[in-house]
Amino acid sequence: MAPGFVVVLERMLGLIDNKALFAAVELGVPDLLAKGPRSAREIAAVLDADADALDRLLRYLVCRDVFTVSPDGRYANNGASEVLTLNAPIPWRDWVLFFGSDWNGRIFDRLPQRIAEGAAACEAAFGVGFFEYINQRNSDAGRAFNGAMAAGARLQSLLFAETMDLSRYVRLCDVGGGTGEALTHLLSANPQIHGTVFDLPALGSDAATVLTSAGLINRAQFLGGDFFDAVPTGYDLYTMFAVIHDWDDDCCVRLLENIRDAMDPDGRIMVIEKVVPSGRGYDFSKASDMLMLVLGDGGRERTESEYEALFARAGLHVCRRVVLPSLFDVFELRV
Repeated sequence: MAPGFVVVLERMLGLIDNKALFAAVELGVPDLLAKGPRSAREIAAVLDADADALDRLLRYLVCRDVFTVSPDGRYANNGASEVLTLNAPIPWRDWVLFFGSDWNGRIFDRLPQRIAEGAAACEAAFGVGFFEYINQRNSDAGRAFNGAMAAGARLQSLLFAETMDLSRYVRLCDVGGGTGEALTHLLSANPQIHGTVFDLPALGSDAATVLTSAGLINRAQFLGGDFFDAVPTGYDLYTMFAVIHDWDDDCCVRLLENIRDAMDPDGRIMVIEKVVPSGRGYDFSKASDMLMLVLGDGGRERTESEYEALFARAGLHVCRRVVLPSLFDVFELRV
């Protein structure tokens, strides 16, 4: 066990990782290095940047396993920095632009207020809820957040499509499906399925672009609405990728009841979430739970028993649970 001051110091220095990654991505370093290795001076000349400062930034990121450096001082991309390029198959750069942004930092600055007073951190920082802020107040925030969600959905849906047998389904509704990234992969892997993305109307234009670019517009559509009021009816499969964790228990029950009432009699709901494991060790779900605490208003990550209790309240039961290679869980629900 490290001395207490060492543990505290290491945890505090996480801010440097956050901001160093943000600086590298915002400056466009990963995309520049996609063209081949370069020295800090060569990179700085292209970016019109301070060569010494850039060299120190990249030296730090190399020691954090982002980028590599040759004996002659030429920096290059590695597996970590490659996912930060614009053309990465699953681009992770929007996650960096989301987490490292000034606006996200201002929300996290309200964490003590969130804990002491129970006030929603985004409302305390900007006067509106998180989803209103990113979708209506700050277009840059919306692009970064929705891009991050699209990348996450792309990864999870690829693993989901490879793991889950959907051959019995012909109509699928992806509830809270954002810009349609998940639906495109599910339909591409299952040509018998026609699908719908159901989310806030503001995302309709972006979703139409995604579905059209994937060549699926003849089998896919976007419908806008509020899933707490109702969801589209008559589908035999409803999916939700990391949607439940955004909301408190009462909201989740209302959403699940709406889907239960809308789906075909023998239909299924598949909820994809990261379960909080027992034990005191680190797990991504515990970090994600902090995000829910700060960014949301009632959202949280849940244990297996908490999910099962939530589903039971909505009149649903788990007929199957599958763990994806990402270690996210698929809860298959039926009435």
